[in-house]
Amino acid sequence: MKSIGIVLFLLILMPLGGIASTQTLRPHQPAVFLPIHTRSYHADGFRLFRSIEAVLPNSSGLAVDTGIKEIVPKSFRTRYDKWKSELLATKIGRELWDQYAKDQRFTLKIVVTNEKKSGAGTDEYKWNDQGELVGATIFLGKDLDRGFPDPVYYPVMNSLGIANGAPNISGNLLASTKMAHELGHVRFTSEANGKVFQRQNKLIANYYNIFLKNGHDTSDPRLVTMVEELGARPIEIWEDREYWSEVVALRYLVERMDRDSSFCNVLRKITSNLNNYAAGYKERFEQLYGAHAQRYCGG
Repeated sequence: MKSIGIVLFLLILMPLGGIASTQTLRPHQPAVFLPIHTRSYHADGFRLFRSIEAVLPNSSGLAVDTGIKEIVPKSFRTRYDKWKSELLATKIGRELWDQYAKDQRFTLKIVVTNEKKSGAGTDEYKWNDQGELVGATIFLGKDLDRGFPDPVYYPVMNSLGIANGAPNISGNLLASTKMAHELGHVRFTSEANGKVFQRQNKLIANYYNIFLKNGHDTSDPRLVTMVEELGARPIEIWEDREYWSEVVALRYLVERMDRDSSFCNVLRKITSNLNNYAAGYKERFEQLYGAHAQRYCGG
């Protein structure tokens, strides 16, 4: 994308001298709202914390209809099948897919929609009464094979922009990487403590409701108490989830682009994005691509 365009960050951070990168934010700074971009990948970031957190009533936790349910309009089916084939051409892609396709206790819906355009999002999480995640919905834009997300929270997906037009780099690769990212959200959420995850979402939603009504005063005792209960600022919780999903996207790219002539440039771009916007998260990424960079890209 041509600009970061974080609307609410502009509103809140402009008095501090413009948009700050995530690693420069400190607890005393008033950057607390979720990044809702003018042209973003998760264009409805705030909706992340308003997901449908249904609790299934039966104690067995078994859903009536399980596995992966693909809801794809006929006009989008051909392109979707290409994205899916690209993903399943890798071991990690098949692993991510089969984890839910073969799970008789989980229902994953994948919906291709015109509303998301080139973005995507994961929502409508469902838990059973034991606190286990048993359902989620991934929404994919019909133009998923276009548009590179911002580098701030999406250092991996954004990196493909540097190889745009290179041999073997197609829109299908971009779309499949976005799919891996979204499947990463489902995996992360399923491995998290369900009760803690749901409580975080509710507290964060309450936080924003107060924040919007109190003149954006982060020193409000009610907000301070919520941050203490959460153990982190809302933006820190949100970005941690995004970066773990980007780790899954990187695992996919490392396998899919292994020894590709463009991959070293992609890795350098990822490193640059992490250095500029997410230095505190570099370690979780470097563990995946460090050896490859040393062996094939000269460090």
